[in-house]
Amino acid sequence: MTDDDTSRWPPRRGGPPAGPPSGPLNAPAPPPPRRRPALLPVLAAVLVLAAVLVGVLAGNGVLGGRDSPGAPPPSGTSASVIPPRTTAAGALGFGRTQRYADGVEVTVSAPTRFTPSSAAAGHTAGHVAVTVEITVTNGSDARLELATVQVGGRDGAGREASRVFDAEPDLGPGLTGTLLPGRRAVAAYGFDLPPGVAGVLDVEVTVGFDRKADVWSGPVP
Repeated sequence: MTDDDTSRWPPRRGGPPAGPPSGPLNAPAPPPPRRRPALLPVLAAVLVLAAVLVGVLAGNGVLGGRDSPGAPPPSGTSASVIPPRTTAAGALGFGRTQRYADGVEVTVSAPTRFTPSSAAAGHTAGHVAVTVEITVTNGSDARLELATVQVGGRDGAGREASRVFDAEPDLGPGLTGTLLPGRRAVAAYGFDLPPGVAGVLDVEVTVGFDRKADVWSGPVP
């Protein structure tokens, strides 16, 4: 035994040389990193959905647009002012004559403004007073009771207009009495129109109980 051999302790014994440490020679590879989802398509979808939602809310007036029910009126206007209507479709123009099958005719003149007297009834200070003349011609073969003639008015907002009674002009009870065949009767009717809706007047006339009502409509000068 050489000096080199005696210097090892414990002495080397026979057998295979020492190998690598125990355990698998090749460790399993680590799992691949997770791929993060693409953010751009997700953001684009969110923006599109938000745009659609805003459009639906605006169309339904939820966002308070100018035309939505809860929106404040534009500057310089009042929330209580109702835009006046134009001449109603299917109505007769003032000055036109309606002739019924039995020969009875009705004509309503164009309205004119007037200043009621202090003794007038049915007029409110600050309102516009107008008068129209209604002519009924009896072209039938029978007498016509004018008490069955009904007359009403509506302002530009569609509200029923108050009747004005005054001595000057002669605004009394209207058409009364009996109208003989071939004769005609004329009476004046006054109406009271609130400011802001006094630009249009509808006058509805019904003669008797077996004739349809007709409406004359037009602007108030």
